Amino acid sequence: MKRRGSSLLIAAVVSLMFFGGLYRLFELRFASGDIYPPSSSRRADPVGARALYQALALQPGLTVRQNLDRLPRLQDGPGTTLVLLGVAPNDVQHPGSSFQENTALLEFVQRGGRLVLAVEHESLELATNAVRRALRTFASLPVGATNQPRHLGSDLGYVLLYGAEITNAIAERLVPDKTLPATLPWTSSWCLTNLDTGWRAVYARDEKVVITERAWGAGSVVLLTSDYLFSNEALRTAPQTSLISWVIGPARTVIFDETHLGLSLEPGVAGLLIKYRLGGAAFGLLLLAGLHVWRSMVRFNPPLDTAAGDGVVQGRGSAAGLLNILRRAVPPADLTAVCLTEWRATHARRAQATDRRVADAQDCLNLEMERPPKDRNPVDTYRRLARILRSR
Repeated sequence: MKRRGSSLLIAAVVSLMFFGGLYRLFELRFASGDIYPPSSSRRADPVGARALYQALALQPGLTVRQNLDRLPRLQDGPGTTLVLLGVAPNDVQHPGSSFQENTALLEFVQRGGRLVLAVEHESLELATNAVRRALRTFASLPVGATNQPRHLGSDLGYVLLYGAEITNAIAERLVPDKTLPATLPWTSSWCLTNLDTGWRAVYARDEKVVITERAWGAGSVVLLTSDYLFSNEALRTAPQTSLISWVIGPARTVIFDETHLGLSLEPGVAGLLIKYRLGGAAFGLLLLAGLHVWRSMVRFNPPLDTAAGDGVVQGRGSAAGLLNILRRAVPPADLTAVCLTEWRATHARRAQATDRRVADAQDCLNLEMERPPKDRNPVDTYRRLARILRSR
């Protein structure tokens, strides 16, 4: 017994250590945010943007939130900046995954919102992934392809190109705005071309536009060929606060979209229960289910004590009990004769049966008893006796 108790104690300690380590591992993963895609505002490593999200949230009078809902449900407009970081180069012209989402982005801008589109960057500290290396094979991106969702590039007039010949790592300011820095560190080789006249080039790298802005309806659109300046790495090494302030604009609400990165919130049954305050109803249903299972597994009536004596005859009811008594007390060959005898003793006077009918019943029984036992039919004989005694 002592050895068994020691084994159980060791197993319990090992289990606690295992689950504790597993919990700590998940805690570290969620704390660093590396389970989220690059450029996500929930990621805390160099390629994420959590530092920018938290810094903006600390600014007085500024509301900052993350969008995990579908873009067509976005109802914000004037005074709101929608930031889409980490947009893949081949998705810049249609950052939404469907026609409805891209249309929602244009409607958001037309209502007075400010849309910021920034192409995903390559980290200076982390190795680039295979997807970003594969994107370098694109020489240009087509405009208005019919097999793609609605192209913002077709409506707004821009094309993204991979400028392999660009070697300068500095982007120069093209506008006379002194609040913006004269130069910026720029690590991306993507550039913008075929811009409509409505666009205003803000920064260029070797005469190739990398940051531009234009008005659209009541709002505005900002395009950046790299989101490196918004990353945690850039904010730690060379923060460009004045440029970030210009990109955000005069908005009082900043929304970091996460749906284009593959993060979305689809409420399940538990979310709907919380939303509509149905916790009590759910608890009641669980309680009823538990009572039903309990009733099915546990007998509420006490079991029969069969050890009280050997004379107890078990049965399922009065009919079963009578059948057991008959089988034990009356031989099958004498069952018909016993029935007739009992009828004479109990029902002959009440039925007012004549002596002739009783005599006929006795003759029918005698004929049956004269047959060999294997040829007798007690059921048929009982029916004939019943017909004789009921006849008038």
